[in-house]
Amino acid sequence: MKNILYLVALSIVLISLSSCKLFKSPTVTKIQDVKVISITPDKSTIKISFMVSNPNCYKLKLDQLNVELLNKDRYKVGNAYLQNVVEIPKKSAMCLDFNVELETRPVVKMVSSIDQKVQFFITGKGHGKVMGIGKKFKFDEPYELDLKEQLKSIIPKFSTNGQSLFKITKTTVEKIGIGETELQVHFIILNPYGLTFNFKGFPAEIYISDKFAGTGNLKNQLKFNENIYSQDGVMVFKLNNLKTILGAVKGAVKGEIRYSVKGRVLIDALGMEINQPYSYQDALPVNILEMLLN
Repeated sequence: MKNILYLVALSIVLISLSSCKLFKSPTVTKIQDVKVISITPDKSTIKISFMVSNPNCYKLKLDQLNVELLNKDRYKVGNAYLQNVVEIPKKSAMCLDFNVELETRPVVKMVSSIDQKVQFFITGKGHGKVMGIGKKFKFDEPYELDLKEQLKSIIPKFSTNGQSLFKITKTTVEKIGIGETELQVHFIILNPYGLTFNFKGFPAEIYISDKFAGTGNLKNQLKFNENIYSQDGVMVFKLNNLKTILGAVKGAVKGEIRYSVKGRVLIDALGMEINQPYSYQDALPVNILEMLLN
């Protein structure tokens, strides 16, 4: 009796499905969007959104979907999985989001120096059920992700996760003339992302105790690539002695002679010319006032 009921039920299901031209596989109809959620020196997270369509006359239960990101040579660089079963109503589509974690340095190597875009493939395999009958499906779509704005925001800010990649190591007085003094600011720049760029200039003004004292720039250009993690550099400033003395006296009264530098960083990176404001501050050698007065 049970077998007869099972056969009857199965017959009804098959008749229902045949009336809708049988069970059709779900499809990924469109890559809706790809966004960079975060970039750190170690990991980057990309959010992929795409439409999954159910062409059937009955609701579809999507119970498996594995997504992979492949580079242009079709090697896997990241992946994500469907966490929960998703129900898609009949004859409709649903947008699904996946966060894919990638290693940052391999992604940086994929960036084109022509247009700052990353070319990759979004592929996946899934499984869905309609009225208990399951079918597998797969998709493979090329995509270009524009990283220009992300790179422009990372490189000239010299910071990541709230930590500065531009670190002052010392400030020295090199030459004292009749009316002008040479000040050198020694620093180190970190390159944890493995970016290729040329730090070609940093025209800036220096203020001592908030008073303008002179101008300066990089002593030498600094060139980075994926194999250079850090590099030392020097900024050279020409200070007006009188203005420096006035600022130093004001600072000495407060117990510390502070200076600030305000300028624009000039960087060539991946085919882009970046010109962005940047500033930093530190303390002058405590004996600078004595040196100038002597």
